[in-house]
Amino acid sequence: MKVRDARRVGLGVTGLADALVMLGLHYADARAREMAADILRLVCHTAYRTSIELAMEKGAFPDFDADAFLDSEFVQQLPPDIHEGIARHGIRNSHLTAIAPTGTISLLANNVSSGIEPIFDLSYERRVLQADGNRAVFQVADHAWAQWRDQAGDGEPPAAFVTATELPPGTHLAMQAALQPYVDNAISKTINIPRDFPFEA
Repeated sequence: MKVRDARRVGLGVTGLADALVMLGLHYADARAREMAADILRLVCHTAYRTSIELAMEKGAFPDFDADAFLDSEFVQQLPPDIHEGIARHGIRNSHLTAIAPTGTISLLANNVSSGIEPIFDLSYERRVLQADGNRAVFQVADHAWAQWRDQAGDGEPPAAFVTATELPPGTHLAMQAALQPYVDNAISKTINIPRDFPFEA
């Protein structure tokens, strides 16, 4: 299959954990998963409606098979207007949403949390390979943490500030499960665990 025959795109998010912290939501809280799902639902449904509009203007992706596409489990759970729009006009892109790792992009975006990951660490050293083969060391801070620290000084941080290794694996999986219904490609997700985490767990 040629790329142009499917016209896949991968719209997603980054900085989710920072956004949740700024809203006062703890990553492990059900309200945080609901908020994250609301965001992804909006991205997904808007992308599908827009791709239908593009298909009306420019045609469906070349490999579009209406019956097979409409019968897919993912498309079946989309709102009726999207399903009807695809049946009537086709769709410009075979896939529209993905959650990429976004590690470097997130770093360049002022070190926001990456993808749907929790905050990796509040502050840490990052070693960057230089052109001459040496490594430069940079002190970096999570964006939400740096903003809070600038505003609040040295006070006690809100409980919403939680890092990846402070969360049990089930919390990571619960966030991914909350967002999976709105992602038609794949979700990149890392589960960080402490060195002394029991093998049985």
